[in-house]
Amino acid sequence: MRREQKRTFFGVTMSKRAWNNVLVYVVLLIMFLLYFVLPGNRQALTENPASVEVVGLIPAEMRLLSIHIDDQVIERQPDGWVCVPVCAISKQRAAALAETWQSLRMIPSSLQPEAKIVDVYLYFEGDQQARIELYSEPKLLIKLPQQDRVFEPVDVAVEALLGR
Repeated sequence: MRREQKRTFFGVTMSKRAWNNVLVYVVLLIMFLLYFVLPGNRQALTENPASVEVVGLIPAEMRLLSIHIDDQVIERQPDGWVCVPVCAISKQRAAALAETWQSLRMIPSSLQPEAKIVDVYLYFEGDQQARIELYSEPKLLIKLPQQDRVFEPVDVAVEALLGR
């Protein structure tokens, strides 16, 4: 091998080709460390549920008085939630339905809702009301027409929202 084809670095003499191989492996090692070891990159690569904005449907300061779903009206009475006029929903199911709506958590969604199920009207103290649209496609979605926003409910089935 000729002298100009050898390189010495930190007292180590190798051919030009061997030094190029070392440099390639060093660059690959640095890329591996930056990509897999740094915590900032790991969070960017995986969707972290803690970073998703979870919001409640009903603010804590608002008191829900009644829920209107199709021809069913669930009202707050002094002795609990009841279906008025008397319908197929028991007091226990009416209370569970009201609790589901009061504690409903949801995340914003960019999906376009299709296949509308029903409009739900919520009435609060102070003559306030809200209209909510439930959709079944592409998944269970809640649309708030007043805000023109779409949300995906967290850990709730459509049956729990409709009292079925």
